[in-house]
Amino acid sequence: MQDREPTAGAGPLPYAEVTDDGYAARAAQTFTVREFGPAVLLSGDCPRCRHPITCPIVDEVYKHDGPPAPAGGDYRTVLCTCDAAHPGQPAALSGCGAYWTLLLEVER
Repeated sequence: MQDREPTAGAGPLPYAEVTDDGYAARAAQTFTVREFGPAVLLSGDCPRCRHPITCPIVDEVYKHDGPPAPAGGDYRTVLCTCDAAHPGQPAALSGCGAYWTLLLEVER
């Protein structure tokens, strides 16, 4: 991964709309999944800024201007929505700007 929380004394990680293959891999390994009515809640630490986030996944997919998700499967784009302040963060947004794509599979 290219971005990590700075070391002590370096200040908070600045806001940047970025992705990295490692973000999805880390989220897939560490996030918890919980069904919540018609949604699925993904919870864990953002793989970029390491702050806790919870992301509801619903039937509608919200698009971004990044690379398209691979064809086939139930791929979803996940965004950091942490409550931490990140320098340069737009006033109307939350999170550090990181995003990644996950394949959601139903276990039976």
